[in-house]
Amino acid sequence: MSSRSPSHPSSRSASPSTSPSSPDSPPPHAEASLHNHDDAHAGLERVIKHLERIKAFTARTGNDLGAKRTLLEAYFAADASILDTGVTPRLAMVPGGEGERVCEVLPAPDDAPARPRRLLYVHGGSWIAGSPAGHRPLASRLGRAARAETYTLDYRLAPEAAFPAGLQDVLAAWRWLCDEYPQDHLLLAGDSAGGNLTLAAMNALKSADERLPDAVIAFSPATDLSWGSASLSRKAEVDPILDPNLLPFVSMAYVQDGTDMSDPRISPLEGNLFELPPTLIQCGEAEILLDDSRRYATQAQDCGSPVTLSLWPDMPHVFVGFAPLLSAANAALKEAREFLDTTLA
Repeated sequence: MSSRSPSHPSSRSASPSTSPSSPDSPPPHAEASLHNHDDAHAGLERVIKHLERIKAFTARTGNDLGAKRTLLEAYFAADASILDTGVTPRLAMVPGGEGERVCEVLPAPDDAPARPRRLLYVHGGSWIAGSPAGHRPLASRLGRAARAETYTLDYRLAPEAAFPAGLQDVLAAWRWLCDEYPQDHLLLAGDSAGGNLTLAAMNALKSADERLPDAVIAFSPATDLSWGSASLSRKAEVDPILDPNLLPFVSMAYVQDGTDMSDPRISPLEGNLFELPPTLIQCGEAEILLDDSRRYATQAQDCGSPVTLSLWPDMPHVFVGFAPLLSAANAALKEAREFLDTTLA
Protein backbone atom coordinates (compact mmCIF):
# COMPACT_ATOMS: atom_id res chain seq x y z
CA MET A 1 0.00 0.00 0.00
CA SER A 2 1.57 3.25 -1.08
CA SER A 3 1.07 6.61 -2.67
CA ARG A 4 3.49 8.70 -4.64
CA SER A 5 4.32 12.36 -4.22
CA PRO A 6 5.93 14.63 -6.82
CA SER A 7 9.62 14.16 -7.53
CA HIS A 8 9.94 16.84 -10.23
CA PRO A 9 7.13 19.30 -9.57
CA SER A 10 8.26 21.88 -12.11
CA SER A 11 9.64 19.71 -14.91
CA ARG A 12 7.90 17.77 -17.63
CA SER A 13 8.59 14.32 -16.28
CA ALA A 14 7.89 10.95 -17.88
CA SER A 15 8.29 9.13 -14.58
CA PRO A 16 5.80 8.74 -11.73
CA SER A 17 6.16 10.50 -8.43
CA THR A 18 8.01 8.79 -5.62
CA SER A 19 6.84 6.62 -2.74
CA PRO A 20 5.54 8.19 0.49
CA SER A 21 8.34 6.88 2.67
CA SER A 22 10.93 8.90 0.78
CA PRO A 23 9.39 11.78 -1.17
CA ASP A 24 12.66 12.81 -2.80
CA SER A 25 13.99 9.35 -3.69
CA PRO A 26 14.16 8.23 -7.34
CA PRO A 27 10.95 6.65 -8.68
CA PRO A 28 11.01 2.89 -9.32
CA HIS A 29 10.53 3.19 -13.07
CA ALA A 30 12.53 6.36 -13.65
CA GLU A 31 12.93 7.62 -17.19
CA ALA A 32 14.49 10.77 -18.57
CA SER A 33 12.43 13.89 -17.94
CA LEU A 34 10.66 15.20 -20.98
CA HIS A 35 12.70 18.40 -21.29
CA ASN A 36 15.77 16.18 -21.69
CA HIS A 37 14.06 13.88 -24.14
CA ASP A 38 13.10 15.58 -27.40
CA ASP A 39 10.86 12.80 -28.70
CA ALA A 40 8.93 12.53 -25.45
CA HIS A 41 8.53 16.31 -25.24
CA ALA A 42 7.22 16.44 -28.81
CA GLY A 43 4.79 13.63 -28.02
CA LEU A 44 3.38 15.44 -25.00
CA GLU A 45 3.03 18.69 -26.93
CA ARG A 46 1.15 16.84 -29.66
CA VAL A 47 -1.23 15.30 -27.13
CA ILE A 48 -1.83 18.63 -25.42
CA LYS A 49 -2.60 20.40 -28.70
CA HIS A 50 -4.98 17.60 -29.66
CA LEU A 51 -6.83 17.83 -26.35
CA GLU A 52 -6.97 21.62 -26.46
CA ARG A 53 -8.55 21.38 -29.91
CA ILE A 54 -11.21 18.98 -28.63
CA LYS A 55 -11.88 21.26 -25.66
CA ALA A 56 -12.26 24.33 -27.91
CA PHE A 57 -14.53 22.53 -30.38
CA THR A 58 -16.64 21.09 -27.57
CA ALA A 59 -17.25 24.58 -26.20
CA ARG A 60 -18.60 25.60 -29.62
CA THR A 61 -21.10 22.73 -29.88
CA GLY A 62 -23.58 24.22 -27.43
CA ASN A 63 -26.33 21.71 -26.67
CA ASP A 64 -25.47 19.43 -29.58
CA LEU A 65 -24.96 16.14 -27.75
CA GLY A 66 -24.18 14.27 -30.94
CA ALA A 67 -21.31 16.64 -31.73
CA LYS A 68 -19.93 16.32 -28.21
CA ARG A 69 -20.01 12.54 -28.51
CA THR A 70 -18.20 12.67 -31.84
CA LEU A 71 -15.46 14.82 -30.35
CA LEU A 72 -15.02 12.66 -27.25
CA GLU A 73 -14.92 9.56 -29.44
CA ALA A 74 -11.71 10.99 -30.91
CA TYR A 75 -10.11 11.55 -27.48
CA PHE A 76 -7.15 9.24 -28.12
CA ALA A 77 -6.76 10.08 -31.82
CA ALA A 78 -3.70 12.29 -31.35
CA ASP A 79 -1.52 10.10 -33.57
CA ALA A 80 -1.94 7.16 -35.94
CA SER A 81 0.39 5.06 -33.80
CA ILE A 82 -2.10 5.24 -30.92
CA LEU A 83 -4.99 3.97 -33.05
CA ASP A 84 -2.96 1.08 -34.49
CA THR A 85 -3.65 -1.48 -31.77
CA GLY A 86 -2.77 -4.60 -33.76
CA VAL A 87 -5.73 -6.54 -32.34
CA THR A 88 -9.00 -7.67 -33.86
CA PRO A 89 -11.88 -7.68 -31.37
CA ARG A 90 -14.86 -9.97 -31.37
CA LEU A 91 -18.28 -8.99 -30.15
CA ALA A 92 -20.18 -10.67 -27.34
CA MET A 93 -23.54 -10.10 -25.70
CA VAL A 94 -23.57 -9.97 -21.91
CA PRO A 95 -26.32 -9.26 -19.39
CA GLY A 96 -27.02 -5.61 -18.58
CA GLY A 97 -29.19 -3.87 -16.07
CA GLU A 98 -32.05 -4.08 -18.59
CA GLY A 99 -31.64 -6.61 -21.38
CA GLU A 100 -28.27 -7.42 -22.92
CA ARG A 101 -25.30 -5.18 -23.69
CA VAL A 102 -22.54 -5.47 -26.26
CA CYS A 103 -18.96 -6.13 -25.19
CA GLU A 104 -15.88 -5.81 -27.34
CA VAL A 105 -13.69 -8.78 -26.43
CA LEU A 106 -9.96 -8.41 -26.99
CA PRO A 107 -7.85 -11.58 -26.91
CA ALA A 108 -5.34 -12.34 -24.20
CA PRO A 109 -1.71 -12.01 -25.38
CA ASP A 110 0.51 -15.00 -26.07
CA ASP A 111 2.26 -14.62 -22.69
CA ALA A 112 -0.96 -15.00 -20.70
CA PRO A 113 -0.45 -16.98 -17.46
CA ALA A 114 -1.64 -20.53 -16.95
CA ARG A 115 -4.49 -19.34 -14.75
CA PRO A 116 -6.46 -17.10 -17.13
CA ARG A 117 -7.05 -13.46 -16.35
CA ARG A 118 -10.21 -11.69 -17.52
CA LEU A 119 -10.56 -7.92 -17.37
CA LEU A 120 -13.83 -6.00 -17.46
CA TYR A 121 -13.01 -2.53 -18.78
CA VAL A 122 -15.35 0.45 -18.24
CA HIS A 123 -14.69 3.29 -20.69
CA GLY A 124 -14.80 6.97 -19.85
CA GLY A 125 -16.69 9.80 -21.55
CA SER A 126 -18.33 11.92 -18.84
CA TRP A 127 -21.18 9.36 -18.51
CA ILE A 128 -22.66 10.82 -21.73
CA ALA A 129 -20.21 9.57 -24.37
CA GLY A 130 -17.57 7.00 -25.19
CA SER A 131 -17.63 3.50 -26.62
CA PRO A 132 -15.62 0.28 -26.72
CA ALA A 133 -14.31 1.21 -30.19
CA GLY A 134 -13.18 4.68 -29.12
CA HIS A 135 -11.38 3.25 -26.08
CA ARG A 136 -9.85 0.30 -27.90
CA PRO A 137 -6.36 1.89 -27.84
CA LEU A 138 -6.38 2.04 -24.05
CA ALA A 139 -8.29 -1.17 -23.36
CA SER A 140 -6.17 -3.25 -25.72
CA ARG A 141 -2.85 -2.02 -24.34
CA LEU A 142 -4.01 -2.42 -20.76
CA GLY A 143 -5.20 -5.92 -21.62
CA ARG A 144 -1.76 -6.79 -22.99
CA ALA A 145 -0.09 -5.32 -19.90
CA ALA A 146 -2.51 -7.27 -17.70
CA ARG A 147 -1.99 -10.40 -19.81
CA ALA A 148 -5.76 -10.77 -19.79
CA GLU A 149 -8.69 -11.29 -22.10
CA THR A 150 -10.43 -7.91 -22.02
CA TYR A 151 -14.15 -7.17 -22.13
CA THR A 152 -14.96 -3.52 -22.88
CA LEU A 153 -18.59 -2.88 -21.96
CA ASP A 154 -20.95 -0.74 -24.04
CA TYR A 155 -22.95 0.45 -21.04
CA ARG A 156 -25.95 2.75 -21.29
CA LEU A 157 -25.20 6.47 -21.44
CA ALA A 158 -26.86 9.58 -20.02
CA PRO A 159 -28.94 11.57 -20.54
CA GLU A 160 -31.05 8.96 -22.34
CA ALA A 161 -30.25 6.40 -19.64
CA ALA A 162 -29.44 8.29 -16.47
CA PHE A 163 -28.12 7.00 -13.13
CA PRO A 164 -28.19 4.22 -12.08
CA ALA A 165 -28.42 2.63 -15.55
CA GLY A 166 -24.68 2.63 -16.35
CA LEU A 167 -23.77 1.29 -12.93
CA GLN A 168 -26.40 -1.43 -13.21
CA ASP A 169 -24.90 -2.50 -16.54
CA VAL A 170 -21.40 -2.70 -15.05
CA LEU A 171 -22.63 -4.77 -12.11
CA ALA A 172 -24.60 -7.12 -14.36
CA ALA A 173 -21.60 -7.66 -16.65
CA TRP A 174 -19.35 -8.30 -13.64
CA ARG A 175 -21.75 -10.87 -12.22
CA TRP A 176 -21.88 -12.60 -15.60
CA LEU A 177 -18.08 -12.74 -15.69
CA CYS A 178 -18.04 -14.25 -12.19
CA ASP A 179 -20.63 -16.87 -13.18
CA GLU A 180 -18.88 -17.78 -16.45
CA TYR A 181 -15.30 -17.89 -15.16
CA PRO A 182 -15.38 -18.55 -11.42
CA GLN A 183 -11.90 -20.12 -11.34
CA ASP A 184 -10.10 -17.35 -13.23
CA HIS A 185 -8.47 -14.18 -11.99
CA LEU A 186 -11.07 -11.46 -12.57
CA LEU A 187 -10.05 -7.81 -12.87
CA LEU A 188 -11.96 -4.53 -13.06
CA ALA A 189 -10.67 -1.28 -14.55
CA GLY A 190 -11.90 2.01 -15.97
CA ASP A 191 -10.96 5.59 -16.78
CA SER A 192 -12.50 8.94 -15.84
CA ALA A 193 -16.29 8.41 -15.65
CA GLY A 194 -15.54 4.73 -16.19
CA GLY A 195 -13.14 4.92 -13.25
CA ASN A 196 -15.99 6.38 -11.22
CA LEU A 197 -18.24 3.47 -12.23
CA THR A 198 -15.44 1.00 -11.48
CA LEU A 199 -14.96 2.27 -7.92
CA ALA A 200 -18.71 2.65 -7.37
CA ALA A 201 -19.28 -0.93 -8.56
CA MET A 202 -16.57 -2.20 -6.23
CA ASN A 203 -18.31 -0.54 -3.28
CA ALA A 204 -21.71 -1.92 -4.33
CA LEU A 205 -20.31 -5.45 -4.63
CA LYS A 206 -18.68 -5.19 -1.22
CA SER A 207 -21.91 -3.92 0.36
CA ALA A 208 -23.80 -6.87 -1.16
CA ASP A 209 -21.12 -9.34 -0.02
CA GLU A 210 -20.49 -10.43 -3.61
CA ARG A 211 -17.23 -11.47 -5.21
CA LEU A 212 -14.79 -8.57 -5.48
CA PRO A 213 -12.21 -8.15 -8.24
CA ASP A 214 -8.85 -9.76 -7.60
CA ALA A 215 -7.36 -6.37 -8.54
CA VAL A 216 -8.64 -2.98 -9.67
CA ILE A 217 -7.09 -0.24 -11.81
CA ALA A 218 -8.56 3.26 -12.16
CA PHE A 219 -7.20 5.97 -14.44
CA SER A 220 -8.03 9.55 -13.37
CA PRO A 221 -11.34 8.56 -11.72
CA ALA A 222 -13.99 11.07 -10.69
CA THR A 223 -14.65 10.17 -7.06
CA ASP A 224 -16.60 13.19 -5.73
CA LEU A 225 -19.52 14.38 -7.86
CA SER A 226 -20.26 17.19 -5.46
CA TRP A 227 -17.10 18.57 -7.08
CA GLY A 228 -15.43 19.51 -3.83
CA SER A 229 -11.79 18.89 -4.76
CA ALA A 230 -9.49 21.92 -4.53
CA SER A 231 -7.68 20.92 -7.74
CA LEU A 232 -10.79 21.84 -9.75
CA SER A 233 -9.70 25.46 -9.45
CA ARG A 234 -5.99 24.99 -8.73
CA LYS A 235 -5.36 22.99 -11.93
CA ALA A 236 -7.88 24.70 -14.20
CA GLU A 237 -5.25 26.74 -16.06
CA VAL A 238 -3.04 23.75 -16.89
CA ASP A 239 -5.69 21.15 -17.74
CA PRO A 240 -5.89 21.02 -21.55
CA ILE A 241 -9.22 19.17 -21.78
CA LEU A 242 -11.46 19.38 -18.70
CA ASP A 243 -13.44 22.53 -17.86
CA PRO A 244 -14.48 22.72 -14.20
CA ASN A 245 -17.40 24.97 -15.10
CA LEU A 246 -18.98 22.19 -17.16
CA LEU A 247 -18.70 19.41 -14.57
CA PRO A 248 -21.93 20.28 -12.69
CA PHE A 249 -23.88 20.14 -15.96
CA VAL A 250 -22.37 16.74 -16.78
CA SER A 251 -23.28 15.34 -13.35
CA MET A 252 -26.82 16.72 -13.67
CA ALA A 253 -27.17 14.95 -17.00
CA TYR A 254 -25.99 11.75 -15.34
CA VAL A 255 -28.01 12.00 -12.09
CA GLN A 256 -31.55 13.12 -12.88
CA ASP A 257 -33.66 11.54 -10.14
CA GLY A 258 -32.65 13.82 -7.28
CA THR A 259 -30.32 11.30 -5.64
CA ASP A 260 -27.86 13.10 -3.37
CA MET A 261 -24.44 13.41 -4.94
CA SER A 262 -22.92 12.05 -1.72
CA ASP A 263 -24.51 8.66 -2.43
CA PRO A 264 -21.54 6.24 -2.71
CA ARG A 265 -23.02 4.82 -5.92
CA ILE A 266 -22.37 8.28 -7.39
CA SER A 267 -19.38 9.50 -5.37
CA PRO A 268 -17.16 6.52 -4.46
CA LEU A 269 -15.25 8.74 -2.03
CA GLU A 270 -18.29 8.50 0.26
CA GLY A 271 -18.34 4.71 0.30
CA ASN A 272 -17.03 2.15 2.76
CA LEU A 273 -13.34 2.07 1.88
CA PHE A 274 -12.34 -0.64 4.35
CA GLU A 275 -11.14 -4.00 3.00
CA LEU A 276 -10.92 -2.99 -0.64
CA PRO A 277 -9.11 -5.30 -3.05
CA PRO A 278 -5.64 -4.29 -4.26
CA THR A 279 -6.16 -1.12 -6.28
CA LEU A 280 -3.87 0.99 -8.46
CA ILE A 281 -4.90 4.56 -9.26
CA GLN A 282 -2.89 6.42 -11.90
CA CYS A 283 -3.46 10.12 -12.44
CA GLY A 284 -1.74 13.01 -14.18
CA GLU A 285 -0.80 16.09 -12.20
CA ALA A 286 -1.95 18.46 -14.96
CA GLU A 287 -5.65 17.73 -14.54
CA ILE A 288 -8.44 19.14 -12.43
CA LEU A 289 -9.46 15.70 -11.10
CA LEU A 290 -6.06 15.23 -9.43
CA ASP A 291 -7.43 15.65 -5.91
CA ASP A 292 -10.28 13.23 -6.60
CA SER A 293 -7.61 10.54 -6.91
CA ARG A 294 -5.59 11.85 -3.97
CA ARG A 295 -8.54 12.09 -1.60
CA TYR A 296 -9.87 8.64 -2.47
CA ALA A 297 -6.46 6.98 -2.12
CA THR A 298 -5.68 8.75 1.16
CA GLN A 299 -9.04 7.86 2.68
CA ALA A 300 -8.78 4.23 1.53
CA GLN A 301 -5.25 3.94 2.90
CA ASP A 302 -6.40 5.40 6.21
CA CYS A 303 -8.98 2.59 6.26
CA GLY A 304 -6.19 0.05 5.81
CA SER A 305 -7.00 -0.84 2.21
CA PRO A 306 -4.17 -1.74 -0.22
CA VAL A 307 -4.60 1.22 -2.55
CA THR A 308 -1.62 2.57 -4.50
CA LEU A 309 -1.71 6.10 -5.90
CA SER A 310 0.67 6.84 -8.78
CA LEU A 311 0.92 10.50 -9.80
CA TRP A 312 2.61 11.60 -13.03
CA PRO A 313 3.94 15.18 -13.31
CA ASP A 314 2.68 17.26 -16.24
CA MET A 315 0.49 14.48 -17.60
CA PRO A 316 -3.10 15.23 -18.71
CA HIS A 317 -6.34 13.40 -18.02
CA VAL A 318 -6.13 9.64 -18.78
CA PHE A 319 -2.65 10.11 -20.28
CA VAL A 320 -2.07 6.34 -20.27
CA GLY A 321 -4.34 6.09 -23.31
CA PHE A 322 -1.77 7.89 -25.45
CA ALA A 323 0.69 5.00 -25.64
CA PRO A 324 2.92 4.45 -27.53
CA LEU A 325 3.28 8.17 -28.35
CA LEU A 326 3.84 9.20 -24.71
CA SER A 327 6.78 7.58 -22.94
CA ALA A 328 4.97 8.24 -19.64
CA ALA A 329 2.00 6.21 -20.90
CA ASN A 330 4.30 3.32 -21.80
CA ALA A 331 5.87 3.48 -18.33
CA ALA A 332 2.44 3.63 -16.68
CA LEU A 333 1.37 0.47 -18.52
CA LYS A 334 4.56 -1.22 -17.35
CA GLU A 335 3.72 -0.17 -13.80
CA ALA A 336 0.21 -1.62 -14.21
CA ARG A 337 1.68 -4.91 -15.43
CA GLU A 338 4.05 -5.13 -12.47
CA PHE A 339 1.25 -4.25 -10.05
CA LEU A 340 -0.94 -7.05 -11.41
CA ASP A 341 1.84 -9.63 -11.62
CA THR A 342 2.79 -8.91 -8.01
CA THR A 343 -0.81 -8.85 -6.80
CA LEU A 344 -1.85 -12.04 -8.59
CA ALA A 345 1.32 -14.04 -7.92
